[in-house]
Amino acid sequence: MKSKRLNRQVCHHPHAASDRRGAAHALIASMLVAFGITIAFSIDYAYMQLIRPELRTATDAAAKAGAENLARTRDPDQAVAAAVQFASLNKVGGRDFQIRPNDVVLGQAVAGQNGQWNFNAGLSPYNAVQVQSKVGGSGIFSQVELFFKTLTGRDGFSTSAKATAGRQEIEICLCLDRSQSMILRSDSNAYPSGNPLLYPRSYYPSTAIQNDHSPPHPSLSRWAALRDAINVFLDEAGAAQSPPRTSLVTWSSAARQSYFPRLSSTDVSCDIPLPNASTFTWSSNRTAVADRMTSLSSGPLIGNTKLSDGIDEAVRVLTGSNSLVQSNKVIILFTDGVWANCRHPEDAARDAASAGVAIHCVSMLTGSQTVLRNIASITGGSYNEATNAEQLRTTFRNLARTVSIVLTE
Repeated sequence: MKSKRLNRQVCHHPHAASDRRGAAHALIASMLVAFGITIAFSIDYAYMQLIRPELRTATDAAAKAGAENLARTRDPDQAVAAAVQFASLNKVGGRDFQIRPNDVVLGQAVAGQNGQWNFNAGLSPYNAVQVQSKVGGSGIFSQVELFFKTLTGRDGFSTSAKATAGRQEIEICLCLDRSQSMILRSDSNAYPSGNPLLYPRSYYPSTAIQNDHSPPHPSLSRWAALRDAINVFLDEAGAAQSPPRTSLVTWSSAARQSYFPRLSSTDVSCDIPLPNASTFTWSSNRTAVADRMTSLSSGPLIGNTKLSDGIDEAVRVLTGSNSLVQSNKVIILFTDGVWANCRHPEDAARDAASAGVAIHCVSMLTGSQTVLRNIASITGGSYNEATNAEQLRTTFRNLARTVSIVLTE
């Protein structure tokens, strides 16, 4: 019997594949549009998140500038003008920011029992400045235009910020490096020439050892530059309506000289304790600090840079029995070298922050110091560099003006 083959016929519809491809293209196109809109929203949202901290920075700077001017001049009009001016020195969305004088309010900041500050607008005598900044809306600074307003349907971005700053009761510890490198020039790593305080050359086997064992040059050494900068700080701080109670801690490392005068040094010393608030007078406090700096200038400086020991002692001073709970506690930390032979200074900074102590760091002739930057960041302080005596005086003058100004809101 002959087998039969079944021929199967397949019907092809030429329009079916084309329809499927068309549907896919439409789906892809709609997905691309949705994806594009999502990206546009993401970019504009990220830009808006950038604007907020820029506005916060400008507002904080304006409030602090107004409060610093108010504390120094005691002139309300000048304080308002300073706040407006410093706001304009900051950029928001790539433009110079602006506020109006009526965006600046003067009043009193008073600490509550819960540790929070309360601002009483218009209450005199003024000790605080409040700045109310606006982007868009009723502010003088127009809204920030967005990149994809056509896609997102949003023309621009408006926001606002408020900051209050005032001069508060402050306790300061000058925490100063007295290591051996402080005998070098204030503008280089060389010994100053013509030092009238050098001990006789016959005592020493070399001129280098003679310099290392003698007191620092009275005008050309780093120590002399620091002493003069501290005097500038004391003069500026004393001009304030309420000068700060100020202590002095100096530090290096324990060491003993091999030659005359065979001086020994300690890791750290509290040279001037924090004055008791009930008996405090600025004139006696200032004299004590200045006299101690002069006294230290008359002898050799020895030892290494045990920076964290200085921080720890300064924190102990600012949290001791003479410290007031509501006072702002500030360390002004100076060094011309890199830390060694001590625990990591950032650990000491974390302990300081836990104790409510801010650290403003000043470095001299060491370039940018990441550790000092981190110490300032950890504790809410500032980092400052100086490459010569004049810059050091300017730095300490500015610190005297600003360390007592704090953001209360």
